[in-house]
Amino acid sequence: MFMPKGWCAAMPSRLTVTLVFLACISSSHLSYGQQIIGDVPVSWIGHKGYPSQCDQEGRFLYRPDYRPEKDDHQSVVRVNQDGSTSLFQIPDEKDRVSVFASADDGLVVVAAPNAQPSRVFHMYHFDKKGKVVTQHTVSLNFRPAAVAVTSGKTVVVGYLRDHGSKRKDLKPAGAVLGVDDSVSQLFELPPTAEGGNWIAGFMAGGDGVAYEILKAWGKPTYAVATITESGRVNVNVLPVPPDDKARHHFGWLLGPGVVVENYSIFGELPDVIHFDEYDIASSKKLRTKITPPPAFPNGLPAVSCYLEDEIVALVPKGDGDQQSMHRVALKLAASTGHN
Repeated sequence: MFMPKGWCAAMPSRLTVTLVFLACISSSHLSYGQQIIGDVPVSWIGHKGYPSQCDQEGRFLYRPDYRPEKDDHQSVVRVNQDGSTSLFQIPDEKDRVSVFASADDGLVVVAAPNAQPSRVFHMYHFDKKGKVVTQHTVSLNFRPAAVAVTSGKTVVVGYLRDHGSKRKDLKPAGAVLGVDDSVSQLFELPPTAEGGNWIAGFMAGGDGVAYEILKAWGKPTYAVATITESGRVNVNVLPVPPDDKARHHFGWLLGPGVVVENYSIFGELPDVIHFDEYDIASSKKLRTKITPPPAFPNGLPAVSCYLEDEIVALVPKGDGDQQSMHRVALKLAASTGHN
């Protein structure tokens, strides 16, 4: 789901409310239960941890709570398709996790030393077992907001530091890093058609390119930026219906080869959530899918996995000390209208 950096503080409360509802409807509505195509318990790591993103393989990534009074080493946890978890722990206890992304079967993490404003960052590359394979120091003239791994390089996007203090004045920029994390190219994102700035969203790595969801400041305009390994940036605006009062927009998801808007339609019965698929490379509208009724209230959980014909969410089950987390997959259906 589209969630630019800086908005994550609101995620735990919304996620908790939504997931509690999911747990209730999974046991009280037969029609919902019939659509569950996967339900596995999750080996949850950390207290009050929350998902912050999902990769295109259907694996959740989250950062557990950090307790500075105990000088804990920060880490990232990955929830795999079978419910098992992998822990990727930062070796330096002074480093604070900024952004992270899946890389083959491992993980890449951008960390800020001492959590102080600085142009220096540490790049950690982990293998699938959570071992640090390489570690480098890189200097960036922007604050990282997202990262993606292409076929051979790493693309980091953030906001320039010297473009005013107001958020709408922050200009997106980025860097392409080589195999040794040296900066091979710097780039800036072009302005919107009105001359404003974009909000940088989640990223996905492709074959020699990185894709990023963008939103125009103050306007319901969405786009996909294609960033090549040479630092060339192309922005395609998505043909989303402008200011449609009948649609209640929830957010955006990244799926295999697609970006997906999810929304509901006011007054529609049965109550479902729609998923409009757009080709991630061309921004062309492909198709619409829906959840089986009853739909989730207030949209999907803050972070969900979109996997072509299914939606995956983390659902708490049980009460108190007996509560456990489950990875639940819900089958989608083809939409017969509102395309």
